[in-house]
Amino acid sequence: MKLGALLAGLEYQVMAGPPDPVVSALAYDSRKATPGGVFVALPSARGPHFDGTHFLSDAYARGARVFVVDESVDLAAVAPDHTADDTITLVTVPDTRQALALMSARWFDFPAKRLTVIGITGTKGKTTVSYMLRSILERAGRRVGLIGSNGVLYNDVHIKLPNTTPESYDLHRIMADMVEAGVDILVMEATSQGFGMRRTHELRFDIGVYTNISRDHISDTEHASFEEYLACKHMIFSQTDFCVVNHDTPLFKQIVAGANCQIRTYGMTPASDVWADDIELGNQVGEVASSFTCHLSPTIRGGACAHFTLEVPGGFNISNALAALAVAERLGIARQPMQEGLAHTLIPGRMEVVPTPEPYTIVIDFAHNHLSMESLVKAVREHHPQRILTVFGLEGNRSRDRRFDCGEVLGREFDHIILADASPRTDDPDQIIADIATGIERFGGGDKYEIIRDRHQAIPAILDQARPGDLILLIGKGDVPYEEVNGVNHPLDEREIVRQYFDRHGR
Repeated sequence: MKLGALLAGLEYQVMAGPPDPVVSALAYDSRKATPGGVFVALPSARGPHFDGTHFLSDAYARGARVFVVDESVDLAAVAPDHTADDTITLVTVPDTRQALALMSARWFDFPAKRLTVIGITGTKGKTTVSYMLRSILERAGRRVGLIGSNGVLYNDVHIKLPNTTPESYDLHRIMADMVEAGVDILVMEATSQGFGMRRTHELRFDIGVYTNISRDHISDTEHASFEEYLACKHMIFSQTDFCVVNHDTPLFKQIVAGANCQIRTYGMTPASDVWADDIELGNQVGEVASSFTCHLSPTIRGGACAHFTLEVPGGFNISNALAALAVAERLGIARQPMQEGLAHTLIPGRMEVVPTPEPYTIVIDFAHNHLSMESLVKAVREHHPQRILTVFGLEGNRSRDRRFDCGEVLGREFDHIILADASPRTDDPDQIIADIATGIERFGGGDKYEIIRDRHQAIPAILDQARPGDLILLIGKGDVPYEEVNGVNHPLDEREIVRQYFDRHGR
């Protein structure tokens, strides 16, 4: 492809070198630069030492000859002996992240235009809604791809991702692969950082979903303020003509203020376009199923209603199901695949019930902030357990405030707690545990918790204490099958630890 065609539609200036060379590849990671390719230098959220301009010479050494930067760069930063190489083209643009997004779309021939794209944003519920939608759509015969916190999933492909919403180049490459594999509809989690870092720039969603927002993801490595967080999520309204929004979320008016697209609401009352009643929640030991009647918008198909069942616990998952149903209705999906899809939805690591031969219930969940913890507690209490016991931990390199907030929920709501690691990354694991413990003690829970850092030991220890009718929650890991410590991933599968426990006890 000629460079001029790749840059079409962008504001740019060629500062040096051939103005319109043929380019053979596109990269934003210098380690993936190839001969004759373009290297786009991205700013880094991890600090100036990780800025893409620090890796120009590495990309040059690997063969890249076109360099796109957002500021004037001396050619000596690209190649020390630049005077002897007149093949280097240096291009400046106002924003390299926006440039990469548009260049990537062009490089892969705009794959999103050959897909129906559903974008889901919100502090919580994104993964659950995406899996519910996938189950419904597959029952309706659609070829579905997922992109989100559990990675990339389509056909028999499952690829883990470093970010819930991938960098724009990776996003368009994945979409192109999906199109080639016959996928016709993409359901993706669109995170606030994905919006803020322009990973979805220029991408149009056929349908958007906004589940909720709370004061989370505010830290040195995420968002500087709640206002910035809200503004990033608000970008979904400018990237779609139709968005489904949770009418019950406390900040609903703030969320939709200034939205410039058609809004459809879902919730638990007739004030919403799509709403539920006749709700029943299982109350027997080990029974976590729920059921409800869904009333569809009176402006769509005459306001029909239908009965649905879910195998995941909690009323808040009925709210997530309503979001999925509102999207399915917009897509013209019939009632039967809606019902069958919800009834057979399994979300790995999200309120996932682990089989047990004992008369108590074990659930794995990824709750990792105050809102998701409160929702989790509310959900499980609706099923009236005798006691709630947990192995709990939080990931490192995230907001410190969430540790205290989650600890307060633990101290107030749980009967016994074992604090354990949950991928401290490069953070101090002792400090993470200490902060959670401080939150527990604020609510007088000092006698409720113990510390067993290794989950291989903590999970058997909590199961040793379980009684009939209890609910055991394994929180903080979700579907992640490893423990990340200082850049090294150590295998850890909580389901396997539970299975081995019962094998050792002959059950």
